[in-house]
Amino acid sequence: MELLSDLTYTTGWVLFGAAVALVLSVLTSMLILQESWPTIRHEVVESNSSGHGVLTGAIFAAVCALVGVANRQSITPIWDPTLTERLTFMLSWVIYGQVLSLVLCYAVNWVLFGLTPATVKQELHRDRNASVAAVSGLTYLGVSLLVVFRIF
Repeated sequence: MELLSDLTYTTGWVLFGAAVALVLSVLTSMLILQESWPTIRHEVVESNSSGHGVLTGAIFAAVCALVGVANRQSITPIWDPTLTERLTFMLSWVIYGQVLSLVLCYAVNWVLFGLTPATVKQELHRDRNASVAAVSGLTYLGVSLLVVFRIF
């Protein structure tokens, strides 16, 4: 019976984390691409834009990593947080990771390729450049993992 209770509890937190990651990855994708979600969805589903798909998918994976570790880190033998403390801790680290990843995503594109944020947007929108999307999304993922390992 304890196993069932643990599975239910863990599943609840995983579902909550996935919901948080989903909302934050959608917002971040909209911020980077400067488009509405219906437009991004159309580009991924209808237009088969690999640039939009790679970027959005990598951001979702990165945010999942941030949410997962921040949630895990809030459970330690030293600190037994209340639900409010746990949510505050988790969301603080996730938002910190999001902001840092976004800034460094643009910085890496500028340093490596000389792309300004406006140029990144142009490469993703007009040129549908899957390479820029992959670099942007995976840089985002990499920085998020650095934050994850720092938290953990």
